Amino acid sequence: MCISYTDYKKSAHSVIPTKDAFARYSDMAERKIKRFVRSFKGAADENKRCIYEIADILYAEHNILKLAGFANENYREQYIEETNPGINEKVWETLGLYFTHEQLYRGV
Repeated sequence: MCISYTDYKKSAHSVIPTKDAFARYSDMAERKIKRFVRSFKGAADENKRCIYEIADILYAEHNILKLAGFANENYREQYIEETNPGINEKVWETLGLYFTHEQLYRGV
């Protein structure tokens, strides 16, 4: 698909900082959408917005460190939490905003 990084920025999205990262995550978002939507044509503005939002979700899930830890007087531990297994639920909710139940595959 030919969705450009400048279109992404013009649409008021700013989570993905670089053009290369956007190319990767928009491609991942499009592939994820095609798994759930019967006849996905990416040319419509609504479909582009859906790609932008799912790309933002995927980027945030993969690149934002989730630090956790605790401190007690002179002892402190800090570690990175595991990634959230609910990413598919976030993607599914976003798909529900942009596509009707008839457009989505049954049983998903």
